[in-house]
Amino acid sequence: MVARSSQTLLLALPLLSYVTANAVIRRSPPKAHDVIVQLFEWPWESVAAECTNFLGPFGYGYAQVSPAMEHITGNQWWTDYQPVSYILTSKRGDRAQYANMISTCAAAGVGIIQDVVMNHMTAGSGVGFAGSSYTKYSYPAVPYTSSNFHYCAGNGEAAGVTDLNNVTNVRFCELDGLADLAQEQPAVRDALTAYLEDLVSLGVSGFRVDAAAYMEPANLSAIYSALSGSPYRTQEVYDDGASNPPMYDTIGDVIEFGATSYVMQAFLGTSGTFMTTVSNLVTPVPMNTAWDLIPSNVANFIMANQDTERSSPSDSLNYLSPNNAYVLGAIFMLGFNYGTPTVYSGYDFSTYDIGAPQDSNGNTSPVTCFENGWRCEQEWIAIANMVLYHNAVGSAALTNVFVGTEQQVAFGRGSTGFLVINNEGSTWTETFTTSLPRWHLHDTDTAPNTCSGPSYVVSSSGKFTASIAAYDALALFSGFS
Repeated sequence: MVARSSQTLLLALPLLSYVTANAVIRRSPPKAHDVIVQLFEWPWESVAAECTNFLGPFGYGYAQVSPAMEHITGNQWWTDYQPVSYILTSKRGDRAQYANMISTCAAAGVGIIQDVVMNHMTAGSGVGFAGSSYTKYSYPAVPYTSSNFHYCAGNGEAAGVTDLNNVTNVRFCELDGLADLAQEQPAVRDALTAYLEDLVSLGVSGFRVDAAAYMEPANLSAIYSALSGSPYRTQEVYDDGASNPPMYDTIGDVIEFGATSYVMQAFLGTSGTFMTTVSNLVTPVPMNTAWDLIPSNVANFIMANQDTERSSPSDSLNYLSPNNAYVLGAIFMLGFNYGTPTVYSGYDFSTYDIGAPQDSNGNTSPVTCFENGWRCEQEWIAIANMVLYHNAVGSAALTNVFVGTEQQVAFGRGSTGFLVINNEGSTWTETFTTSLPRWHLHDTDTAPNTCSGPSYVVSSSGKFTASIAAYDALALFSGFS
């Protein structure tokens, strides 16, 4: 079990009010509370309870949930990403439980962002979780037949993605041996559109599009354009080959893995890049300009997900990172002004394949936070309080940037917030200049209606003195929205 972090966060006002709208559009979600939490492999009833009990009261805007469709059976996490049909029965629950989750979360002011798999189907044959029989290239419950797939070797022979720098190979061949759907075909496009439209009709706010880089942007655009309303979409596109983020950021937001990588390198102090320190995350110029990332208004900024935390070597910070780097990286993500942030909530794993805890019938077990390996990072004191900070500062610009060592940085967000991060092994004592009003309280818990601890005084000239412990952070802000 992973204990919740004790990072210091400073709150000025104990009374909270929340925006309850949950509709989103393609660009940064319009409501003030736009933080997404990925509840990886959570069952629908547990998501509903978390929306009511924590996510809504603590200002989270959206819960991103694991794929909602019939998938192959097994206790590996990646079984969720091998669709058998678009029946809304999975190891996380059935259609009625899914619909109840959406309505319950909406009542709590939390929208649902659905992870969807449209690039492919399965790698083999069998019977799906809802009882549908299938063979590779034949899925009667959709239905798809062998004519609805790409065979990039020709003559009905499948071939895999082997050259990430070859756009035809990437988009028309099989990813990891998975039957590759031909989205340019009207029958395939209609089936995918009908699936997404069904989810929209149940009230989902948007989509996380799995393996978007392996599909033609024009085909995705056609599917998106056929949907009712303007559901938000964030797309999985790595910047490591023929498909890259700028090819997709005109049709939806894109997960900017470059930002994830730079934050990991900075907080771990690793080499191999020109920008490896915490201070360089902020100075000398804005993050996306210095790092050649996609613009902030089309970027989805994640700290980690199920793939990056399992990669070897890791492609992101994770819960095993040393010196509190995982939490400090999340604090930075929520305190900085780049992209739409996604907090990751996972579970402990001893091997790459292992899925979430489940019962003898293969159903995912209910979540009890901080038990049975469920980490519930969204409830960690530092992360939860930084969501409140993020909501309070909104889109305010950086102000009063101050650098200590290369691993120490402080910066304001307009006249509302001020964040200090100490990624050194010793205490950092400093007098800082801010644009904040006077008097801030020290909060050391996640009770949203109380502030506990000693007070800090911001002088009439905007200065305050603080000591920040090793590998710790301090955030002050002057109100809630």
